Amino acid sequence: MKYQLAERAILMRLACGMPGKARKDKNLTQTVKGEHALGTESGSWIKQKYPKWALEPLEKVVNEARAYHGAVTLPFDNGIGILPGPLIPEYGDKMREFKGRFDNLVGSHFAAKYPEMIEWAKSEHNGTFDASDYPEVAEVLECFKFGTEPLPVPDAGHFSQTMAGLLGVDAEGVNVRVRDAMEEAQKELMRRLIAPVKAMAEKLAESPKEGKEDIVFRDSLIGNVLEIAGLAPKLNIGGDAQIDQWAKDLEIVFGRCKPDVLRKDKGLRESAQRDAAAIVKKMEGYAGII
Repeated sequence: MKYQLAERAILMRLACGMPGKARKDKNLTQTVKGEHALGTESGSWIKQKYPKWALEPLEKVVNEARAYHGAVTLPFDNGIGILPGPLIPEYGDKMREFKGRFDNLVGSHFAAKYPEMIEWAKSEHNGTFDASDYPEVAEVLECFKFGTEPLPVPDAGHFSQTMAGLLGVDAEGVNVRVRDAMEEAQKELMRRLIAPVKAMAEKLAESPKEGKEDIVFRDSLIGNVLEIAGLAPKLNIGGDAQIDQWAKDLEIVFGRCKPDVLRKDKGLRESAQRDAAAIVKKMEGYAGII
């Protein structure tokens, strides 16, 4: 690779947590097994601690944050992504926005409605309600976490010979691991670049379904192509000039493709489909050698 990863990116971990939604009811489990003469390993009774609406808004924010994190980072290790330098300011702004929404919901939604949740549990679980499952709200709130943690890209120079021996770390192997991750990140970027263009080529090549006059597609068919085209140069941590060129080509070729126009003009749609298929063929050939 032309560039060292540490010169182009940092590692970023996104960590989110919430209280568990379910809990095993040991007493009810034993009662059911006894009433039905079940075996000791036949199963367990799992109770839902909260109504569905209790955590849904918070889960929505967390899912949005994880989707964004996944889109603007490249894979490095479990829960840790490679965040390119050009995306660091935007990433920080977006994560502060997500955290603000998350923290606000913890107080205004979960904490405020915690008494309602307990009443729901008393009614839903009837005589099996266990008050110990519902401690003071302050204790439950400690389970809510939303944060990011920037990490330096590891380097063999971080490990002295003595430290490497104590940790059982092959210091040079660290550099190999980082190099391999960088190479895999470039391949992942190519996969992300190809996928929406291939989806576009395949969709526009379809025949109308039975009973329909024409094919149906969403605006996102084009939007997804332009989105990754705009993002790819920032994700290009290897400084690959060809990847930058693919991104420019996609913006030039498909930036003028308006979904509504393609729906109405079959000739333009066929032209766009041919362009997409041709670009996919070239990109897949390149992806095989990087």
